[in-house]
Amino acid sequence: MRATVFVVFLVLVSFVPPATAGIISWNVTYADGNSAVGFGLGNAVGQTRRNTFEAALNYVSATFDTADVTLDFAVNASETDGGGFLASAGTYFFVTPGFSNGILYQHATTGIDPTSGSDGFVTFDFGYNWNPENDTPTVGQFDLFTIALHEVTHALGFLSLTGADGTSRLNSVDPGPHSVLDSFLVNGSGDPFFAAGGDFIGNTADLTGNNVFFSGANAVAANGGNLVRMYAPATFASGSSLSHVDLTTYPGAVMTPAIARNVAKKTYSEIDLGILQDIGWTLRSSATVPEPNSFIALAGICGLCAYRRRASLAA
Repeated sequence: MRATVFVVFLVLVSFVPPATAGIISWNVTYADGNSAVGFGLGNAVGQTRRNTFEAALNYVSATFDTADVTLDFAVNASETDGGGFLASAGTYFFVTPGFSNGILYQHATTGIDPTSGSDGFVTFDFGYNWNPENDTPTVGQFDLFTIALHEVTHALGFLSLTGADGTSRLNSVDPGPHSVLDSFLVNGSGDPFFAAGGDFIGNTADLTGNNVFFSGANAVAANGGNLVRMYAPATFASGSSLSHVDLTTYPGAVMTPAIARNVAKKTYSEIDLGILQDIGWTLRSSATVPEPNSFIALAGICGLCAYRRRASLAA
């Protein structure tokens, strides 16, 4: 599956240390409204799909310790062509050299909203056979909860902003804006791809040589003390390469580059959680998980200009 990068040019605000002991509530807008498409309430399974999508958000809320905050998440108008992609999602980034997890992370961890718009976005293509319920998919179905969790996790900052030439995909500049995940990328020998300021210092051949690994301490511990292999195929796939863990090595992870029919992944793997911790998210103690606040579901139209990537699927 591919990450979607939404870009906005804004003045960078000063950093505030993360607040904890709170929980994320979600203000979800559905562009499908009362239509008969996708999440539309004129669709027989529209409300069921909304419930399942919100269950994925609820799982995220119960997983991470954050500020006590309400995040805005826009579910864009559903596609129906079944043309080769399942879903896409993302967040905004400040176009400033260095490393960032994006606007959603900043809002969630500081409690301060750096923009007046949505914190995250997602689009689904319901031209495929989906399992709308939060249960086990039947034969031939793609699991909505699984893919929703995957896409929302990209919006949390689990993505790369690095292009095939080592420059930022946001502005093709070196040093440019990159993700925090990018700052942990190394080759198989442990040599980093980036200097502290965001300068690319690696070998571009490694980016398409299956020789990219994640070096964060939590992820390495979850991987038995070994670097975590990232998805770096011979043909660079912008928005997919480097933004996922290797599917063959970690088939049980949520953040693999593709999903097959009949597969359900309802919880993060230890590898997923390790990477999310390393990029800055704090895990909530399972013994002290409060009940998330009620979801607010508002029907509306979301309009924005975005640099968009889509999600791939497996047969």
